[in-house]
Amino acid sequence: MTSSEARLNDSSAAATMAHSSGGDFSKEQQDIAISALILRMGILTERQLAHAFATWTIHGSLPINEHLLERGLIDEDANRRLLASAPQLLQEYEYGNERNSSVECAVAQTLDSIDPSGTIARLMGVRSVAGAGANDATGVRTSAARYRLLRKLGQGGLGRVWLAFDEHLKRPVAVKEITARDQVVAQERFRREAEITGRLEHPGIVPIYQLGEDATTGEAFYAMRFLGKQTLHDTILEYHERRSEGDHDPMLLRRLLTDFVNVCQAIGHAHSRKVIHRDLKPENVAIDSFGQVIVIDWGIAKVVDELQSFDNLSGGLDSSGSGQSTMEGQILGTPLYMAPEQAAGRVDELDERTDIYGLGAILFAILTGEGPHEQTRETAKSTTSRELLTAIAGQPTPDALDTNPDADPALAAICAKAMSRRQYARYQTATELAQDVERWMAGEHVSAYRERPAQRLARWIQNNRIMSQAIGLLLVTGIVGLTVMIVASHQASRANRQIRLDEMRAYNREIEVQLRTTTEQISKDARFMSNLPPIQALIAAEAGKTDGEPEAVWQDRLEMIYEEFLRANPDYVSIAYMKLTAEAATDIVRVERNTTDPAYLRRVPASRLTKFEDQDVLKKALLLDRGDIHLVLRGASDDPQDNVDDGVRLFAATPVYDAVHGELFGVVVLESDLLSRISKFLQRVDQNTAIIDVTDSAGNIWVSDEPGVGVVATNKPTPITAQMPELKDFFSDTEATRHLDSANGVIATKLTLDRLDDKTTVGVVLQLLER
Repeated sequence: MTSSEARLNDSSAAATMAHSSGGDFSKEQQDIAISALILRMGILTERQLAHAFATWTIHGSLPINEHLLERGLIDEDANRRLLASAPQLLQEYEYGNERNSSVECAVAQTLDSIDPSGTIARLMGVRSVAGAGANDATGVRTSAARYRLLRKLGQGGLGRVWLAFDEHLKRPVAVKEITARDQVVAQERFRREAEITGRLEHPGIVPIYQLGEDATTGEAFYAMRFLGKQTLHDTILEYHERRSEGDHDPMLLRRLLTDFVNVCQAIGHAHSRKVIHRDLKPENVAIDSFGQVIVIDWGIAKVVDELQSFDNLSGGLDSSGSGQSTMEGQILGTPLYMAPEQAAGRVDELDERTDIYGLGAILFAILTGEGPHEQTRETAKSTTSRELLTAIAGQPTPDALDTNPDADPALAAICAKAMSRRQYARYQTATELAQDVERWMAGEHVSAYRERPAQRLARWIQNNRIMSQAIGLLLVTGIVGLTVMIVASHQASRANRQIRLDEMRAYNREIEVQLRTTTEQISKDARFMSNLPPIQALIAAEAGKTDGEPEAVWQDRLEMIYEEFLRANPDYVSIAYMKLTAEAATDIVRVERNTTDPAYLRRVPASRLTKFEDQDVLKKALLLDRGDIHLVLRGASDDPQDNVDDGVRLFAATPVYDAVHGELFGVVVLESDLLSRISKFLQRVDQNTAIIDVTDSAGNIWVSDEPGVGVVATNKPTPITAQMPELKDFFSDTEATRHLDSANGVIATKLTLDRLDDKTTVGVVLQLLER
């Protein structure tokens, strides 16, 4: 047996079981039920189902499920589930209805019962017969017998809409009557729909002619303008069908965008009256025979800031809906076009920006051919309205470019801004949204999209053809003139080069002055920090002379002074007061700056205080006299002991002598981020004359300043001789302090910060940028 035969047998078996369990339902009724289930379960989108209906007829012998199976639109598992569920759905709506002998009546009754919104009928291209159901009211409306019903146009959660004839004015009208006649809340909402719609006088909002009650039953109804059956949803489907068939006429999109702008203007008018729609979708935008765009179905509209309880009084949420029809309950609206705050049930947060999201969702449908949360439903694999609402409230906003990569990026950006998850990030008014779309249609820049320079230039040329041609002519003329000027410019360049060489020498002198100033300042500050009153008090406490306050108090005072000093001087990294012996220097007080967060200062606790045992440094410190300063550079050589991961540090150490006995007691060490100081200075200079490199005594680069690149510091020294071999002799000669090569535009100097320690030498190399 072949696989196709096996699949046919499986389908036949499933169909047999469905028929035996579902009663005497016709093939047409089964097709309608299966089609409704496909949309409710999210197996296919409306667009996919419409494409399938285009090559199938309900009046043929092939069931819709087998047609979809043959085309690969559903699999065997989905087919079995549909065949098992269809009879159950039909039995639910069959209960209590009279059995019709006519197939046409049975089909019409099934469509009216299972699909009151008319979606399936519209996709199939059929129309139900008015009055097919026993519950469909017929007759006239109002005591004056003014309206005569002709046929039912559709039905929603709140009421049904009829095509009627106004006997007084002799014109067709649409009459909407309430279906939930026994529900007080539904009746009140129905009346509010008519009242709210009636107060909105705008060409883009359906006008209400009359609100009244049936003379016989007392049911509420209202009459409004008859608009026909065409909606923006139908126009969008037609546009994308034509695109899929190769018709890429840009005017088709422009017509849709023009309709969209009209919708925005209508909603903007409603917002000016403090009314929000809350159920914006293409199906709720009608297009009359003259192309006028009109927003309809204001059934769940709300007056902003008006105290209402209607949103919280309805019954439970239908968990089996497809997400394409308006749901009643605590969460009102259509899930496929619903804003996150609406899906989350945050009623207090609903305002005009909720409608802005709905407008963005309509624009999403224009760009992609499907509702924005079709992708959300597929991604979340949600089969019920509750699961879909959870996904909408929690998942990121869909991107139109993910669904249709051919969509214009600027329009997709407008759509993304209108559908931002955060209300404050959306357009704040419908007018702003409409204006951005109008700018796109006019070839202007839109606020939601950041154009690349090439796109901006191309758009400008497109919009200014004559001026761009004139500019092109001027450019040609300029090139000719520029050629003439080159000769004179070459002569001037020599003089200019000399001027820039002089500027480079001036920069070199400024850097030397900055290094000297830094050395003098850190020395001065270190001396000051060593002469504070708590210093001698701690010496006395170490000697056991605690006549006054205890040692801990003096330590706290010294830490406080050091902390405030570091806070006032951000270039300093740490300061420590250390007890000095021949073997080691031990911390008494240390305050340091956090390397990750420089604003955070930390007093090192006693348990974390350390010892310093560098014998070379200790020997020099023991020889220091009062007021002497010993400078040490760390991170300046390849010595493992000198590796400082976070830069180059300059330490200034000054001795502390016991004021009573005159003996050397300790040392105050002040640590500065020399690399940071140099980098900040170079940034302030902001020169564009030369490449400046600051190095250690061996020529290893610490920081570079290159015009066009900026100031770049490195923690891994790079030999400058690798870039400039001619400086190898200069850096290897410990006696050399200056190198000048005017021909190649190079100046190199070496400056020793501590004249007693050649390890504190800093090199400065400037290389002229040739122009």
